[in-house]
Amino acid sequence: MDVARRLVSKLPAADIETLVRAAFSGSEDVRSLRASSGSIAMQRACTEVLTCIGSGSGEFFAGALAGAAAARQSADRGPNLDVVWTGPHSAVTTSRLTSAVVVSLLAEAHEEIILVSYATHSDKTLTDALTAAARRGVEILLLLESNAENPNYTNYSAPFPNLDAQRLTWPATQRESGAALHAKILLIDSDIALVGSANFTQRAMEINLECGMLIRGGNHPASIRAHILSLRRQGILQNNY
Repeated sequence: MDVARRLVSKLPAADIETLVRAAFSGSEDVRSLRASSGSIAMQRACTEVLTCIGSGSGEFFAGALAGAAAARQSADRGPNLDVVWTGPHSAVTTSRLTSAVVVSLLAEAHEEIILVSYATHSDKTLTDALTAAARRGVEILLLLESNAENPNYTNYSAPFPNLDAQRLTWPATQRESGAALHAKILLIDSDIALVGSANFTQRAMEINLECGMLIRGGNHPASIRAHILSLRRQGILQNNY
């Protein structure tokens, strides 16, 4: 709700908590808060809340306001970042192997998986993890490079042929000559993003020297998702049936 987000952006957290309690109790408590508050900003906020509530219950608006406050608090804390490696071990402590992280993330998904990759192989471990997610009701969106759109790409087979998933392509007509779909991204529920150098192949995830960043929380995972979906709406990315 736009009003809730606007109030959260203007008022201190303590004032928002007070406003949530008043709204939950109903219009009379909001009017009492407006009358007793010495803050012009709070008085104006109460008036906005009363307009939104009208003659109905304030519980819905209180929930929206509390949700907006929680989202703002999460964004303010920023994302949790971790480094993911593939390749030789060193004396420096690093995060987990890319393949283990990918399988773990796929198991965490509740609503949506978006997988973007240049080279992609139907490795059994990856296929099984994606299939298990699909059986849980997770929506899966694949954006993969193909020889049909990029003659320089030499893999002619379509990965995960039996997987229940939406498939996008970047048509040759929508890209510059010689351009490649070279991003490697795994998005989980708009809240987690793994972005790095590793393709979704066994060699890249277990043998090559590869590095990626694992982002949990913050705005970046949702922004990456929004960018991909915006490209689809514009027709730059298209359904691949």
